[in-house]
Amino acid sequence: MDSLHTGDWYALLTALNHEQAPARLHWLATLLVDALKRQHGASYLTNVDADAVVAALAGPLSPARIQAILNDVCHCRDQLLHVTGLNRELVLTDLILRIEHYLQPGTLLPVPHL
Repeated sequence: MDSLHTGDWYALLTALNHEQAPARLHWLATLLVDALKRQHGASYLTNVDADAVVAALAGPLSPARIQAILNDVCHCRDQLLHVTGLNRELVLTDLILRIEHYLQPGTLLPVPHL
C-alpha cells in the first residue's frame, strides 16, 4: 500500500475497482480496525501478516480519522453489495476523495453515531 507513504490514496482506485470490490473493501476495513486496536494497545490483530501496513495506518492517523475512514469504507461496501446498478468506479472514487479530505489538516470529521 504505497498510498500510505505517498499520500496518494487515489492510486488505490485501480486495486479497489474490481468485481471483488466488496471483499477488497472488507480487507481495507480489517486493516483500519487493526490500526485502531494497535493504537489502543491490543495484542491480537486480524492481519498479522500486514503488520507494517497496520503500523503505517496507526502511526500518523488519529483514532477519529481512522474511525471516519472506516465508517465510509463500510458504507461504500454496503452500497456496492445492496444497490443494484450502482456505478462502482464512481462510488469508489467518491470514497477515495472523502478519505483524502479527512486527511487534510483542520478538516472537521463526521461525528460517529452508534
